[in-house]
Amino acid sequence: MRRTLLTILTILTLTLIALVSPAFATVDIDCELDDGTFQDIRQMFTAEDNGMFFEFWSEEELFCACVEILYHEPTDEWLHERVALGAIVLISQINDPRTIDVLIDKIDAYPAQALYNLHRWPTVDSLNALSENIRNENVEARENAAEGLRLMTAPYGDIENGWVETLEAALEEISAWILLEPEPDVLDYFLDAHANMEILLEGASMEQATSTDH
Repeated sequence: MRRTLLTILTILTLTLIALVSPAFATVDIDCELDDGTFQDIRQMFTAEDNGMFFEFWSEEELFCACVEILYHEPTDEWLHERVALGAIVLISQINDPRTIDVLIDKIDAYPAQALYNLHRWPTVDSLNALSENIRNENVEARENAAEGLRLMTAPYGDIENGWVETLEAALEEISAWILLEPEPDVLDYFLDAHANMEILLEGASMEQATSTDH
C-alpha cells in the first residue's frame, strides 16, 4: 500500500512538473549566456534606438537571449510584453534554423509577429504552420498568416522533401478560405498569397522534374 501511494505521488509530481515547465519539445535550448550579457541585450530592447544588436553581440548570444526572454522570463518582468515582441522579431533575423521551432512554438502567444516572420524561413514546417492558421479566429493572426504566405519565397538550395505537396495543400486551403474570408483587407492578402503559392508551386514542380530527369 505504501509503495503504491509513493508511486502515485511520484507520478503526480512528474505530471505537475511537466505542466508548469516551459514547452521545449522542438526547440534546442542548449544555450550558455552569462547574466551580464543577457541583461545588456535585454536592456537594448527597452532603448529607443534598439537596432544595433548585431553590432555588439554574436548571433548565438542574441539567439540565447531571445530564448531566455521568451521561455524563462517572468511575464510580470519590467516591459516584458515589449521585450518579448522584440525578441520574436529579432530571433527571426538570426540565421539559425532553431528559430523556426521557436516561431512556431510561439504562435499562440504572439500570433501576429510569429506568423509574419515565418515567411523568412521557406521550409515545410513554416509553410505548414502558416497554412494551419488560414482559418484562425483571430483576425490579426489570420492576416499575418496570409502575409506570411504572400511573402514566402522559394527554398534556398535543394527542394526539401514534401515542399511541393505542402504548397499544393496550402493552395487548396487558401482557395477554400477565399470564399469565406469576411474581412476585405485580409481577403486581398489571401488573393496575393494564392498567386504567390501558384508561382512557388510552378517553380518547385519544374525544378523537381528537372532533377528527376537528371
